[in-house]
Amino acid sequence: MRNAEKDVRAMTERRELMLAAGFRIFAERGIETVSMQEIASGLGIATVYRYFSTKLEFVIAIGAKKWREYYDEIENEYVRASGDAMTAAEELEFFIDCIIALYRRHRDVLLFNRNFSAYVMHEGATAAQMRPYNEAASLYAEKFHSIWRKAREDGTLNVNISEKRLFTSTLHIVLSVASKFAEGLVYPDDYDRDMTEELLMLKRMILGAYAAKTSASACIRSRETAQRGNVVYHQTPRENSLFAEGYV
Repeated sequence: MRNAEKDVRAMTERRELMLAAGFRIFAERGIETVSMQEIASGLGIATVYRYFSTKLEFVIAIGAKKWREYYDEIENEYVRASGDAMTAAEELEFFIDCIIALYRRHRDVLLFNRNFSAYVMHEGATAAQMRPYNEAASLYAEKFHSIWRKAREDGTLNVNISEKRLFTSTLHIVLSVASKFAEGLVYPDDYDRDMTEELLMLKRMILGAYAAKTSASACIRSRETAQRGNVVYHQTPRENSLFAEGYV
């Protein structure tokens, strides 16, 4: 029995090592250009295929793992920030800030995700193959459902906007822009430039578009100017708090 448990642990650890190695090389070099033989270096190709029958399955497993890990990180921060006490508008801002935090702290996730989307589309991944990834994505969809449901009660967001639009538009827009900034595709001569202020500007545009009419002017009045190094940030009180804590 002990040997069986030890074998299971060893297999789990080996699988995690393969996922970590795959994530690292895919984020750095792209997915299309990297072969499974390269991933298997030091392990043996037969060992890799014992865990993952195809490269597509391997890539999807990495994507699902990374988004679940980041969801756990968000959940911990949500509890710490007393998220249940937030208004719907404040929760929406919180989750946009979480995407901005990806740009600030986990650019490799953004780079992998950009490569991931192109690869699975090129490979024609089926719904069944995408299930592990979609199950991870559904965790985020459920959070946005909670925001939309809360907005119907507290009136801080425009509920005439559909729940689907609130989720897909917000997530896709911010992720797409953050990914381009992470790649340096927008300002190729300024690859190392910190584009956080531009992402915060995008956030304010989204919050303004979704704000209930009664709260839009109050949101504008609440903005404060904070000096950070040589850059002036026009921030909401929540942004000031997040910068002070090093979250965004």
